[in-house]
Amino acid sequence: MIATGLESAQSALAWPPCPYRVRGASPDELSAPLPPSVLGAVAYGEPPCSPSDPRRVHVPLPLLHGRRGGEIWESLLPVVHGREGIVGYAENGTVMLLSLSLPEADLGNTEGAAERLYRELLRFTATKGYPHLLRVWNFLGQINQGDGDDERYRRFCVGRHRALSAASNFERRLSAATAIGTAGGGLSVMVLAGRRPGRQIENPRQLSAYRYPRTYGERSPSFARATYVPWADGSQLLVSGTASIVGHATAHAGDAQAQLRQTAANLQALLAQPSLARRGFLPEQYTLYLRHEEDLITLLPLLDRMFGNAPLLVLKGDICRRELMLEVEAIYRLPAIRRP
Repeated sequence: MIATGLESAQSALAWPPCPYRVRGASPDELSAPLPPSVLGAVAYGEPPCSPSDPRRVHVPLPLLHGRRGGEIWESLLPVVHGREGIVGYAENGTVMLLSLSLPEADLGNTEGAAERLYRELLRFTATKGYPHLLRVWNFLGQINQGDGDDERYRRFCVGRHRALSAASNFERRLSAATAIGTAGGGLSVMVLAGRRPGRQIENPRQLSAYRYPRTYGERSPSFARATYVPWADGSQLLVSGTASIVGHATAHAGDAQAQLRQTAANLQALLAQPSLARRGFLPEQYTLYLRHEEDLITLLPLLDRMFGNAPLLVLKGDICRRELMLEVEAIYRLPAIRRP
């Protein structure tokens, strides 16, 4: 079934080449005036000194390893950018990179705030002609605060679900997504949206997150395990934050090394599906979110063996389940076929 879906996604209409590239950038480059060709500048840790440009995105997570100070999203097509209300955006006719944020003062009712933010996100992308979410990053202050159904992440999931579920059959159109906790407050969301939809991909070793049982909250997390995007110059697989979860249960609670091994096995299972394996996807980059900085020294040798020479970014952040020590997201790329 997945193979048929991938082939349909490729054959419907000819896709253009991928219209952007992402590269690491130094703090000085991130704080300098941005060239017109930039879709976005993502700074980790401290906010950039010139935040007025709507293309600047601040991710309030300390950078522990790699990527210098952040990353630059360079467009291969002309860019139009602006700010409307809480939305900062840049578009190039094929994709839009946008960010939205709410301060901590607006999160007294977390589910209500998340619903408002996501409704505005969906309204804005539809109005601008980029209605298809390809990849979403959520950064939520104090993500594990509260007990049981009152945990902040669970309340966020309720609000997000309310907004997304307004569309019929929405679960079959969910995009890849990550949700990470920050030490500060507020809610920030960064989104890559497209004029055309990618293809939802699930993991055979993991229950689809939107099918989790009631144990994990009033509403299951609303995301796909990955999004497949068939660019003409090489398809991309945008992989959600992946953790040490088998089925729906946490494996190796509290053990960072064992959880990293299990996470790597989950990523391999995703890629080993016949519809993906036969295509020969190669890693473009990995991002590791790590709850405890002191675990990094013991994990780096494992990371070298498991993920090879692909660029690696390590950020300090809390994971959506308290017993999870880490989470990994990835981008894989299928080399384009060169024709004589």
